[in-house]
Amino acid sequence: MISHGIDLVEISRFQKLIHDEHFLHKYFTEKEQAYIESRGNNLATIAGIYASKEAFLKAIRKRMNVYPILDIEVLHDEENAPYIVLHHQIKKDISFQEISLSISHDGEYAIASIVILF
Repeated sequence: MISHGIDLVEISRFQKLIHDEHFLHKYFTEKEQAYIESRGNNLATIAGIYASKEAFLKAIRKRMNVYPILDIEVLHDEENAPYIVLHHQIKKDISFQEISLSISHDGEYAIASIVILF
C-alpha cells in the first residue's frame, strides 16, 4: 500500500515563534533545533520541518494528538536531503518499507510532501 501526505504552511506564521523556547522545545527535537540554528534560524527551514511532521501525520491518517510530535523527527543527510526518523510508540506502531520526504519553499510558503510505502 502507498500513502501520501502533504502540508502547506505560511512561513511568516513562524516569525514570532522563532524566539519562543516553549514552542521550539514542544515541536522540534534537539537535533532539529541544532539544524535550524545551523541554518541561521531561517523561518523557511522551521516551516519546512513543521510541515513535514504535519504531512507525515496526514499520510498515516492520524491527528497531532495521537502521537507526540517530537516522536517524528526530520533530519538531513550529507547532501542536505530531508528524511524521517520515528521514535517510541509511533516507531512500534508504523511498519513501513520506505518513506520519501520532499520539502520546498517559495515566497511566503513552505510545503512538505511525504509518500509512504507500507
